[in-house]
Amino acid sequence: MKTSPPQTEQPPDWPMKWQIKALLKDFKYVRDLSFYLLARKGISQKPSVRLYEEGEVSPDYDRPLCFFCSYDEGSIVRKNVYHYLDQLKLAGFNIIFISSSEAVSDTDLKKLSKCCVRIINRENKGYDFYGWKTGLEKYAQYKAHAGLLLVNDSVLGPLFSIRDIIPRLENCDADIVGMTDSFHVCPHLQSYFLYCKKDVVLSEEFSGFFKEVDVLELKVAVIRRYEMGFSRLLRHRFRLSALYGLEPVLARVEYHQRPLAWVEPTFHLWKPLIAEFKFPFLKKSLLTRKGVSLEEVSAVLAESGSPYNLDILDDWITPDRRKRTPQL
Repeated sequence: MKTSPPQTEQPPDWPMKWQIKALLKDFKYVRDLSFYLLARKGISQKPSVRLYEEGEVSPDYDRPLCFFCSYDEGSIVRKNVYHYLDQLKLAGFNIIFISSSEAVSDTDLKKLSKCCVRIINRENKGYDFYGWKTGLEKYAQYKAHAGLLLVNDSVLGPLFSIRDIIPRLENCDADIVGMTDSFHVCPHLQSYFLYCKKDVVLSEEFSGFFKEVDVLELKVAVIRRYEMGFSRLLRHRFRLSALYGLEPVLARVEYHQRPLAWVEPTFHLWKPLIAEFKFPFLKKSLLTRKGVSLEEVSAVLAESGSPYNLDILDDWITPDRRKRTPQL
């Protein structure tokens, strides 16, 4: 049974304030999407595949498969990404690495080959959902694997061991399991980590969804049409659940600044998620866009007992970012 978040006394203008915000966001979305669709009309959008290479890891169909989408503006596979890949491999996943960077260097190709079944480099169009679509098209054997994990490198971690993650995912009574969920616009699983059990992967709904995935360069459209749309479509037949569901987390923490539908768990609740719930990931955008300092992250990791060493970020994080102060 779901636990409702604690009720708090709210200011009289609370409902109206958030209703107006929702209407304004909807209006902005429709406006921006209309301009975007008009601008792209008649342009061929399908991204090209520059590289498709076998890795040294042989496919093991008794293991679940992971499609790992990655992008780096410097065309470098950073140490934090290798850490994530190594932990996924240790956990028992076969990995398809899907890069949308300008290129994959020979050095990185050699290193990736040691932990991946296949390495793909594609043109940077369509965000991660088109990257996963490319994986499905290029590696048809995905249907033979025990399950399918869709992830990207928008997070740092794992901050804690995930060696038992496959049993946790498989033993969950849902068919599609995410790390976190959101109630913004409509209830949905957040797409940086989505595990689909085999019945889902073999379903017409799953293949039909990805068949309709198109190249969209408007990020908010990708979120609404594909991240939210995936949950909205698949929940008609399958059960969806998050390992760190928003309602159970809110029931145990003091957070009453906004209605449920406007809480972004990986932004607003990142501290209690890590310190109290041993949540294994930290959104990179907390550092790149939200102004959270490494010192603050380090303090939360110390409180949580995480073994994650922030020195792993020294090839990714800029010196000026190390000096920023938290703004959340």
